[in-house]
Amino acid sequence: MKNSGKILLITGLLLAVGAMPSFAQALGGQKLLNSTNRMEQVASREATAQQTQLQNVIKRSDTLITNRITTLNTLLTRIQNDTRLTAAEKSSFTSDVQTDISGLTALKTKIDADTDVTTAREDAKTIITGYYVYAVFEPKVRLHIVLNNLQTVSTNVQNLVPQIQNLINSLQSQGKDVTELQAQLNDVNTQLQTINTTLAKDITTVEGITATTGPSSAEQSFAKVRQDIAQLVRAGFAKIRSDFAQMRPLFNKLIISKVTPEPTSPTSTGSASQ
Repeated sequence: MKNSGKILLITGLLLAVGAMPSFAQALGGQKLLNSTNRMEQVASREATAQQTQLQNVIKRSDTLITNRITTLNTLLTRIQNDTRLTAAEKSSFTSDVQTDISGLTALKTKIDADTDVTTAREDAKTIITGYYVYAVFEPKVRLHIVLNNLQTVSTNVQNLVPQIQNLINSLQSQGKDVTELQAQLNDVNTQLQTINTTLAKDITTVEGITATTGPSSAEQSFAKVRQDIAQLVRAGFAKIRSDFAQMRPLFNKLIISKVTPEPTSPTSTGSASQ
């Protein structure tokens, strides 16, 4: 009996010792399992949030790029329909616009393929900083077109000047007083000189503006060019129109008028015969 009791005691102890790892595992393992589950849930939520953010960045970027490409295509139509631009000017402007369209299209492809939010956000920044479509490029091209058109107008007026001068010279050779006409034409030449100098300077300024110039500096340059156009160029053309308006009746008057012969001095025939 004593041996049987010892055997039973030893067996019980062994069973208890054997059960201890399972008991400990039941206690610590459940905590570990719970902690692991929580981390997995957090990681899953973070991954879902990251994916949502990524898709939002891509969606916003696509919209920004699409809007800019639409604006640039409208600008292309404006260029092609401009009757005052030469073929070379149209080609140059078109090339500049197409370069930006191609760049934005490639950027959209890259952003759409981005797999993390950080990269997508960095790429999205270049939609603005790499192109400045609204702040720099579009106003630059439109202002450049305006300046080129004004140059064309100036050239057309300039081509009229020799013809008007020839007419004045012809009237003068007929003995007619062309003093007032010549003064008006001289003023036209003065205005054209100011206009041409201003346009050449402003075109150089606009051509020098790039995306790296930055919106603030670009806008200062644009404002100065617009001021020149208003105060010097358009004002100069207004003065030229006024000069032409005053010359027209003077030409009409001189063309239809006859030259009055100079009075001859009395002859001294009687004296000579005495």
